[in-house]
Amino acid sequence: MKKLVKKSLLLSIVAILSVSLFSFNGITAEAGDFTCQPFKKPADGYISSGFGPRGSSYHYGIDIANYGTSVPVYAAYAGVVQKAEVSSSYGNVVYLKHRGNTQTTLYAHLSRYLVSTGDVVTPGQLIGYTGNTGQSDGIHLHFEVHNGDWNGSKSNAVNPAPLISDETTSSICWDGDLMKKGQIGRLTVLKPINLWKRTSTGGIVYERVLNPGEVYRVYGYDDLHGGQYNVGGGYWVTKMDGYISYQTPGQYRLDELKRIYP
Repeated sequence: MKKLVKKSLLLSIVAILSVSLFSFNGITAEAGDFTCQPFKKPADGYISSGFGPRGSSYHYGIDIANYGTSVPVYAAYAGVVQKAEVSSSYGNVVYLKHRGNTQTTLYAHLSRYLVSTGDVVTPGQLIGYTGNTGQSDGIHLHFEVHNGDWNGSKSNAVNPAPLISDETTSSICWDGDLMKKGQIGRLTVLKPINLWKRTSTGGIVYERVLNPGEVYRVYGYDDLHGGQYNVGGGYWVTKMDGYISYQTPGQYRLDELKRIYP
């Protein structure tokens, strides 16, 4: 009886925390056992300067360098460009808002940026190139993560290093989100677009408007109603060029998903 109570309590905690369970090599495991980091690495290279005290000042981000060469810089996750500007300290800098405006990432000292304020970016989208602009001593990317808004005192800054995906993440971790059974891709909303609910007779009923920057897992596609993506729960989004961006995870992850969810 004690074991059953303990097991029930554990399952209740798991349900409260919304932790997915899946089978891995025949063993049921919590998704948290195969860490899915929130962000992907925004540029290739090594961390030349970490987060924390640096001399008489404090470094509120990490520097990623690539042996004196300029390399592409990517959006760490889907989001909306809050600002893309030239700063006396940051040089060419891009601020992205993520996850319902609960997080901000910053990309500084760029040689140039390729996005504008208000643009919606998809995970891993090219947004610029590393450079040596602003108060910088060499070609690199200065990358910051803030839980909430960026502010002048940087009081919301957190260390980005543990958030960057690496080889310890699950094989079905795709740019920070654990894939779910039956998933075939994801879509990012670029412009406001309707979310539809399918009826039992195949018709559609308007549900609400999806906002730019929202990201949804995709579980299927058919040609009804002009071509629609199934985003789960009986909900569908119409394929409209310029309004959504659809991406697939690659065959390796799709195969791994089928293996983990037999």
